[in-house]
Amino acid sequence: MAANGVEAEPAPPLFNTTFSTHSVSPLYIGPEGLSPVRLELLARRLRDTLVGDVVRGIQVAVGATNTPSGQVGSLRNVAIRRFELRTILGEEPLVADDAQDERRPGGIWIEISHERAAYAALLLPGLASSSSRQSTTVQFGEKQADVDASQFLHLPLLLLRMPQSLRAVVCEWLSTTFDCRIRKLSLGTRTLVSVMEDWLDVVGLPAKGPDLILSLGFNVPLVEQATTQDAEGDTTMMDDEGDAAGLRVLEVTMTSSDVSRFRRYGLAKGAFKSRWERSGDERQRRRLAGGNVDDGWAWRGGPTRQPLMEGLARYLEEHLGLDVFHPGVRVVQVSCGSFVLAPWRLKLVKGRDEADEGVARAAWAFVTRLGERVWDEAG
Repeated sequence: MAANGVEAEPAPPLFNTTFSTHSVSPLYIGPEGLSPVRLELLARRLRDTLVGDVVRGIQVAVGATNTPSGQVGSLRNVAIRRFELRTILGEEPLVADDAQDERRPGGIWIEISHERAAYAALLLPGLASSSSRQSTTVQFGEKQADVDASQFLHLPLLLLRMPQSLRAVVCEWLSTTFDCRIRKLSLGTRTLVSVMEDWLDVVGLPAKGPDLILSLGFNVPLVEQATTQDAEGDTTMMDDEGDAAGLRVLEVTMTSSDVSRFRRYGLAKGAFKSRWERSGDERQRRRLAGGNVDDGWAWRGGPTRQPLMEGLARYLEEHLGLDVFHPGVRVVQVSCGSFVLAPWRLKLVKGRDEADEGVARAAWAFVTRLGERVWDEAG
């Protein structure tokens, strides 16, 4: 890898690639930091780990299920690079605190190349609150001591594009090398809706192209099966197959013109007070929402507006009798021509003929929202 000349380095594949999402605790890099020489050393160590554990070791049987060596070929290269977000997202929109932008750490790109396949891991900074979590503490027993924050690197968002077997090895290597903890990041309703609304605010939907598809899931408690008693007094179940009846997913498809109308309607009418908000209680809300803090719609009381969801909620309430803002209803996927976002995966799509400025601003808002979700996870 090149020791100087950042422009000579290739850009990480953020666009047009499907990633799984993970959260990472601060990476311990020590007093020596991550110089180009150390990055080369770490890349060689990761390559040794992959060759020893995946090709000749115990992991080979697991990896052969999804990516056998006959399909992807032998391992050719492992590279670890630093990069600035503007190299893949474009120039950042103007912010009030330019000093904060200068302090923001660059990301880390891990590239694993085989003969016929390439895999990537991207460690990204949490853009939303990078300046508010600079102090790092460590606790020994009952005492809490400050440590040198310069020896830690805050890159809380990890995006992985690789099969499950390789993903497990890379995550274990990162945890061991940088003394960090990696967890799967579950993006809930709040993040999915916020990303969608931000994107529509910045660039909207093109007049021609794929429709916006909003997938709704339902976290409805199971109802006990009814029983009947036959003539001989034997008790039998009404549902012999044992399948719980009920709606699992509802897809709402909207064209570009429909999206514009719903947003105008939501802006004109304001926040919609659902039936649940008029009669429900918060304890019941939390139970129906499940374990994800992003679900349950309790966050709707904040200052951020969601005009598309407000307009759509009024429409579905009137025409289908569906209370979208019921805590048991959640958004499980948002897809359009520009991105696909689901609880555990994301994909940003960038066409060749799209306006770079608008897409860049929308992409920055996209990653910023994910950064907010990561900080909530860490908190």
